[in-house]
Amino acid sequence: MTSDICSICSTDDPDKALWVQCEICGQWDHVTCVPLESLTDEDGLKTVKYPTSSRQIKRYSCSKHEEPVLELRRRAVTKRKMEEADAPKSTPKRQGLRRKKQVDYISLNEGEAKRLKDEHPHVAPFLACFKQWENTTNVMRSSELEQQFEDIKNPLKVLDPENSGMQVPLGPEGRLLTVDGVTKFLGDEYPVDVMDVQSQQNSNWTMLQWNDYFTHQTSDTRDRIRNVISLEVSDVGKFSKELRRPQIVESKDLVNLVWDRIPDDTERPKVTKYVLMSVKNAYTDFHLDFAGTSVYYKVVSGGKKFILFPPTAHNLHAYTQWCASTHQNLIFLGDELENGIAMELKAGDLFMIPCGYIHAVYTPEDSLVIGGNFLTLRDLETQLQIVEIERRTKVPKKFTFPQFDVVMGKTAEWLLTCGDEDAARLSSTQLEVLIDFLSDARAKYRPVKFSTKRDVVKGLKTELEKKAKDSTNPC
Repeated sequence: MTSDICSICSTDDPDKALWVQCEICGQWDHVTCVPLESLTDEDGLKTVKYPTSSRQIKRYSCSKHEEPVLELRRRAVTKRKMEEADAPKSTPKRQGLRRKKQVDYISLNEGEAKRLKDEHPHVAPFLACFKQWENTTNVMRSSELEQQFEDIKNPLKVLDPENSGMQVPLGPEGRLLTVDGVTKFLGDEYPVDVMDVQSQQNSNWTMLQWNDYFTHQTSDTRDRIRNVISLEVSDVGKFSKELRRPQIVESKDLVNLVWDRIPDDTERPKVTKYVLMSVKNAYTDFHLDFAGTSVYYKVVSGGKKFILFPPTAHNLHAYTQWCASTHQNLIFLGDELENGIAMELKAGDLFMIPCGYIHAVYTPEDSLVIGGNFLTLRDLETQLQIVEIERRTKVPKKFTFPQFDVVMGKTAEWLLTCGDEDAARLSSTQLEVLIDFLSDARAKYRPVKFSTKRDVVKGLKTELEKKAKDSTNPC
């Protein structure tokens, strides 16, 4: 019998949502298949109630080694509300370990049960790769960042983040923001998407649950390594108002430039302000931010290690092949990419990632980060190239840049009607890729100042012809 089929009922029944893994051999079993007489708490006392969340489970050993033992955590719960909050709103079904995107932890780490729980199998090759590409010279002052932004191609740390215009809300009593402070801003019941680093599965928690896990548990007592990387807060009242992006981001954000200049009733994309909360040993495998967006990244507390690779033809091809591979999670992509840049971030650091960098992130200590994504006119070609990669690799819509087609359509109308200096600097190549994108039937856009999308494309082609004439007749 394989270790990803319940050893008790001999099935891989997907309707039984909660599974538990033997800490000795890695065998997966349905929680509700474990005999009730095998359930105990940390004091060795018998219990007659099955757990409803993996967070309630301390350890499990299956019947291959002894009588099965499922030991539950002792939790001091004084309010029924806390008891209800302990169970996520919806527990995701465990997917078979044989499926494409699941790491085969048992074959990778047989005999290393502790590593199954406490460390992603790619951490060791990540750290070796980090040493190979480590960089401490990509630094720049805020004034230089603003002056040289159009020519910046490499990730860099800002030496004086206090002069960047970036502001992070303070926590209660004017102290440094913490996860507990974020919880007070958002509210106990605010929903948050929590990722299990090992299984890459998401669960719906509340901030109360997450704060309990992050703030009141240690790396030794947490049942799993978890990560929050998709908590967008740009519309969260006081918190959002007190959170300010770097000034250069505000001035170069393409959505900022075009959205209100070409007004309609489409909802503005919400990708500008994220709270990222990761515990020690969290690992995010190689990825491209949606649409190849640029990123600002402020470490409030803790630390991070990044390995980043530029969007060269070689790297993008290798990344695309890796995304399509059935063995994706068994391959450390960093060994196949070129021209890496590895940088370590500490509390207080402000990090800027240009468009299109393929990157992986390791968290050496519990960390709180404020960051966000933005499109730029500067990177139009690369952004559209990466959107095409997303289409080819069938990235689900919920993981793509929201309203991207609308942003491109508004950009085209802005270029044709507003005549700004930035628009005048647009190259012929940039115009060509924008024309190709909007001419594609897959690009859905209803113009605001033109009758049809075809008219917008026609206007762009006229501008391209003008540029061609100007280049051949400079006088």
